[in-house]
Amino acid sequence: MSKACASPPAPSGPQQPLAHEAPVLFSTLHAGAFRIGLASLNRPRQLNVLNLDMVRRLSAQLRQWRSDQSIAAVILRGEGERAFCAGGDVAEVVRQARALPGHPARFAYGDAFFEEEYLLDRFVHHFGKPLVVFSHGVNMGGGLGLSQGASHRIVAEDARLAMPEIQIGLFPDVGAGHFLHRLPPGVGLAMAISGLTLNEADALDAGLFHAFLPRSLWDNAIDRLASAVFSRNWEENHATVTAWMQASALQLRGSLCGGEILSRRSALQRIGLSVSPEGALQAFEDAAREDPWFEAPLHRLSTGSALSAKVIFRFLRITPRLSLDEVFALDTVLARQFLRREDFQEGVRALLIDKDRKPRWKYATLAQVPGWEVGAHFAAIVSDDPREAG
Repeated sequence: MSKACASPPAPSGPQQPLAHEAPVLFSTLHAGAFRIGLASLNRPRQLNVLNLDMVRRLSAQLRQWRSDQSIAAVILRGEGERAFCAGGDVAEVVRQARALPGHPARFAYGDAFFEEEYLLDRFVHHFGKPLVVFSHGVNMGGGLGLSQGASHRIVAEDARLAMPEIQIGLFPDVGAGHFLHRLPPGVGLAMAISGLTLNEADALDAGLFHAFLPRSLWDNAIDRLASAVFSRNWEENHATVTAWMQASALQLRGSLCGGEILSRRSALQRIGLSVSPEGALQAFEDAAREDPWFEAPLHRLSTGSALSAKVIFRFLRITPRLSLDEVFALDTVLARQFLRREDFQEGVRALLIDKDRKPRWKYATLAQVPGWEVGAHFAAIVSDDPREAG
């Protein structure tokens, strides 16, 4: 049984942004002869969910900072007390599609959002310069897509990390087909197919993040980074940032709440050995009979989209053979397919728009999902004619 931890007092921070402030804030800190870029996701009331405007602003600024020789490193964080980033703004994607019923252009916004989001995530992976993510609170879906490409990943207290796409009739995108396979046996599959949620200790144990640092210490840590000695050599700067991160997080591991996954390795490994979604469901049911901790992910799997579960399982069997760039290319194909299918629009409606939490999925059970429809998700869209689109 993991120990319970009382949440520390919330650190004082910036006030709620004014209505006219940008959805992503950019500034720089002087670091000797160099500078550190600071980007802050700035939609705290919406848990910093990413929309197309934010993706484009962040992409443009990161590209400018990467080419600017005076920028030695970049920091990315989220404003507000509750979240680094709760994912992509899929509610807006569905609203845009609904606004043009039957029109060939009804998917234009969604296609652009997913494609440009994945290009941004891919660019973060290939950024080259040190890129530090400070993550707190909710970090799910598109938030993990942003943070997992960063070279230095720091997590704070009260973390809730998940890929919950099965609940909205989608799949674990944003490069998850790459980073979920790096996790301990069974954890990646469990996160992908059940929305398994990890805390900050689990994030370290799983390798999703490199260091723990309470939010109350962030400002001082950033000040120390700005006092470090940087150069024009990117490799040297990586070593500098790594040393700073390790020194900042030194001896703080003991202040963490207890992790959940290490003590459940055997059950997670059995889940990971499942050869079908039905087998994974049975493995979750077996685990939940012995350990109530598995009841929540079991519920999400059993009440989520059966079509998504089938596609996710095939996706996870394909992606270990793919490079990072190939995973993002497959993400784009799958996202375009899901956008045009009813489960995604229905799942977003039920969870995020109407919020009745009563999705009416196309298939009620895993057994009802036809193999041809699962396979069709992996084919490129050839037409947006309403008579041909799914």
